[in-house]
Amino acid sequence: MALRQPKMKQNEDSKILLKIILSILVVCSIAFVGVIYYFGFLGAFSILGVAYESPKHLAVFVGIYLILSIIGELFVKAFYYILIKKTKTQTFHEYMFAFSLNFLMNWIIISIVNGLYKPVDLAWYTEIVLAAFIALTEVTLDLETKKKKGSRTK
Repeated sequence: MALRQPKMKQNEDSKILLKIILSILVVCSIAFVGVIYYFGFLGAFSILGVAYESPKHLAVFVGIYLILSIIGELFVKAFYYILIKKTKTQTFHEYMFAFSLNFLMNWIIISIVNGLYKPVDLAWYTEIVLAAFIALTEVTLDLETKKKKGSRTK
């Protein structure tokens, strides 16, 4: 006759297993976003001719940028939703306002990281091009998700 574990012990084991699985999923998701940004910066830097000392230094640069951009994104989203009423359709004015906010925040963050982390050296015009590209990508992806959400509710 097999010994059965008490029901409370099984519940605790399943909760621990669930927490471990969720933690692994969160870490993998964050790592996936980091890798996408790493290779995006790698491609942009090779196109723009930016010199960096080693791939490790580029990874640190991207990591610092991601941490600061999470904080900056919260400010941009809050500021955007305070100033622009939520509407189902997004006008060109609202799109350009969102682009401008994202561009300024990205440029500030890239300038801060460039100033604090010397192994990656960016010229001022490279900072502007990189910030504009990132802002354009973010705003376009935001617009696409809003369009998809709007088509689901119909």
